[in-house]
Amino acid sequence: MILKAARIFFGCLLFFLTSGLLYINYKLYYQPSFTNIAQCNINEDLLNELQFLKQSLHNNAADKMQLYYPEGFLFSNAVYALSWAEVASAINDASPLYNEASEEITWAIDAINSEKGKARFDTSLQLPYGAFYTGWYTYVLGKKLSIERKDSRDSTDVNEFKLKCDQIDDAISKTIYPESYKNYSWPADVFVCLAALSLHDKLFAPKYQNSIQAWLGKVKTNLDSNGFVPYSADKNGKLLQIARGSSESLILNFLFEIDSTFGRQQFNLYKTRFLDYRLGLPGIREFAKGTQNTGDVDSGPVIFQMGSAATIVGLRVMSLYNDSTSAIAIRNGLEAFGFPFTGDDGKKYLLGKWPMADIFIAWSRSLEINKDHKLSTIDNWRTAFQLYSLLGVTVFILLLILISKRRMQ
Repeated sequence: MILKAARIFFGCLLFFLTSGLLYINYKLYYQPSFTNIAQCNINEDLLNELQFLKQSLHNNAADKMQLYYPEGFLFSNAVYALSWAEVASAINDASPLYNEASEEITWAIDAINSEKGKARFDTSLQLPYGAFYTGWYTYVLGKKLSIERKDSRDSTDVNEFKLKCDQIDDAISKTIYPESYKNYSWPADVFVCLAALSLHDKLFAPKYQNSIQAWLGKVKTNLDSNGFVPYSADKNGKLLQIARGSSESLILNFLFEIDSTFGRQQFNLYKTRFLDYRLGLPGIREFAKGTQNTGDVDSGPVIFQMGSAATIVGLRVMSLYNDSTSAIAIRNGLEAFGFPFTGDDGKKYLLGKWPMADIFIAWSRSLEINKDHKLSTIDNWRTAFQLYSLLGVTVFILLLILISKRRMQ
């Protein structure tokens, strides 16, 4: 009786493993859906993701994320706003969808600028509230201005943006990496600040190019032993911890806007040291090849050396720097292993239990905003995983046959 139950159990297990492999291979052929809105073919899957996030954030998901991440509230609202900014930039400003995007961006900025948004940050630092808060707040505010017509911009927003940019410019003239918290500096935070200065010079009369280039010159003389911008350093640029995949993925997104030439150099190195493969599928390592460590709150779960945060944001990096093959492979890997579900409340990953993942996936997916920006490749990147899958399915089927024969005896 026990032997019979064991055979049934292992038979069911093998059946589900085989079905799971077939499901994953099917999802690796994912293609985004596009819908016509205001004469624009907009990524429908992205809109569904944003609808889920809208409902979640308006029901205090950012407060819940703050319980798990030191900057969960601000991060949630800032990255959410940036995704809506990509939508607004791609659609007619007379459409209801544009109005919705604009309202959500404003709602998120108001949350960032609220007492709750500022609560954990220190006003006494060189940059009031620190580099992390100032960078993200200023950059998101600049993105709001970038989707608006010049004659419709709120003068209060314009003046606030320019004031914050002046504060950033003053801070980086004195230290390479202004503090985010007392005695703590993270280069990635300051890159967001510099992206805000770069955005200013695209929106208004150029003012900060000399400051940006002078700052980059200092950054280039304070790289880590692998040639990357470090994960952590003191305010004067002294290395404290070498680059990690999560920080480098974030930096490359903003470096693209600050200095695309330096960005390309860092990206090529990033592909060499951080892009890796497991069973033929790509991901971004949390720690560079040749180094081992464990994950933390910044990295999210690290599985077989692959960082979850690094990989999700790495999708956006691959799209920005035109590595479409890697971008599609990572995108479809998220579709296969993120178990997305689309319902009446929108599209969510991992059953919607971890909104921070959904927020960053939406931002990374937002570059594929319409059919004109749809990712494409002629490379057959699935071959290695399909061969592993074929081997696995063959073994599972043979085991099922063996179990079935024994049950019949």
